[in-house]
Amino acid sequence: MMVSAEKLGYLLADTKRIIAHQKEVAGLRGETFNVFSILKMERLENSTHSAFITELLNPDGTHLKGNIFLKLFLETLDEVTLTLDLVTAKAKPEHHIGGRDIDAKSGGRIDIYISDDFNNCISIENKIDAGDQEAQIERYCNHNKGKNTVLYLTLHGSEPSIGSKGTLESGADFHNISYRKHILVWLDMCLKEAADSPILRETIKQYKILIQKLTATMAEKQTQQLINLMLSHYKEAEYIAANFNRVTIELREEIRQSVIKKLQEHVGVNYTITAQNAFNNPYTLIWIKLKGMEDKPIFFIVETFSGLPKGHFGGALFVGTVDVSKDESEFMRNNDHHIHRWYNAHKLNDFEQYELKLSNSDLLQKINSNSNFKNNLVDHIVSEIEAYLAKETDKVRFYLNKLS
Repeated sequence: MMVSAEKLGYLLADTKRIIAHQKEVAGLRGETFNVFSILKMERLENSTHSAFITELLNPDGTHLKGNIFLKLFLETLDEVTLTLDLVTAKAKPEHHIGGRDIDAKSGGRIDIYISDDFNNCISIENKIDAGDQEAQIERYCNHNKGKNTVLYLTLHGSEPSIGSKGTLESGADFHNISYRKHILVWLDMCLKEAADSPILRETIKQYKILIQKLTATMAEKQTQQLINLMLSHYKEAEYIAANFNRVTIELREEIRQSVIKKLQEHVGVNYTITAQNAFNNPYTLIWIKLKGMEDKPIFFIVETFSGLPKGHFGGALFVGTVDVSKDESEFMRNNDHHIHRWYNAHKLNDFEQYELKLSNSDLLQKINSNSNFKNNLVDHIVSEIEAYLAKETDKVRFYLNKLS
C-alpha cells in the first residue's frame, strides 16, 4: 500500500488541531502559568526534580502527609521486589556513599536515597538531561549489597550506558523506571491524597504539568484522540515515525556544517577545523586543532550536535579542551578537570530565549522556518566558540610547545 500524501496531510493537520486544543484548554485552566517554567527550573535534575520528589517521598516532609506519598510511590513499582519498613523510612537527596573509586566500583552521591532502620534502602539515580558518569550504576549497586534496590529514573525509561552499568542487567541487578509512566501515575495518586490541602495539591499539579511537557504527554482525553487518529491512519503514522529522526538529524547536521564553514572563514588561518563522527552518531563533534600541531594530544572540541543528553551540560552545546595523552599530564593537573579528559568546558550561552539544546523542538522548528534566525544562531555559536578559543589557545599552545 502506497502512503497517500493527502492522508499524510490530514493526519498532520488533525494532530496539529488536537495539540492546539490541548493548549487552548490548558490556557483556560490557567495551566500555562507554571512556576517551574517561569523560573527556568524545568530541567534542573537535583535542585528541581530530585528535591521535589524527595520532599514528597519523605515521611517527615513539609507536606505533613506522613508516609502516604512514599507508600503510593512503592505501589507504582509493581514490577520491582522491594523491602522497606514504611514506619521508619526516611528519604533524602544527594546521599554521599563515600569517595568515588572507579577501579573499586564504589562511592559517589546518590540523587534520591530512601532508607529504613533495618538497613534496607532504595537508591534512585535521576536523569533528565545529564549523561551517565563512569561506572555510576555499578558503584550504586555495590552499595549496601543485598539490601539495596537501585532505580534508574529517566524521562522515558531509557537504559543506562555500558560505561555506567558494565555487565549488570536491568530487571535483575537494577530497574529502569520513567517519568512518563511511573512518576505521572504516582503524581495522580498524590493529587487525590492532597485534595484537602489546596497549596500542596496545586503545587503537585504544576509539577505534573511540567512532567507532561518534558515527556510530551497530553491530558488523557487528547492522548486518546491522538491514538485513535494514528490508528485510523496507521500507515501514514508509521511513515512519519520512520522519517522523523532522519529529518531531525539532517537539520542538526546542517547547523554543524554551517558552524564549521563560518569558523573556517573566521579562524581557519590558525586552526584546522573538521567534523568528527558521522551526523547520525550520538557524539557529533567539531574538532579544532592548532595549525601545525594537529598531531599533538591537546585540542578543542565542540559538542553536542546530536541533541542527545551527552557531555557535561545535559545535551546543551558546549566547547572544551581535550587532552588525549596516555598518562596524566601537567596540563591535566593545572586546569579545571571534567570527566573523560575534558578541561575548562564551557556551556554556550543562550541565544534569544533559547537554551542551545538541539533536542529542543521549539528551537528546531524556529531554525527550520526562519532563515534569518538560523543565520543569527550560527553567528552566535561561532562567536561563543571564538571567545573560548581566544581565552584558552595561549595556554594550550604554551604547553604543546613545551612538549616539542
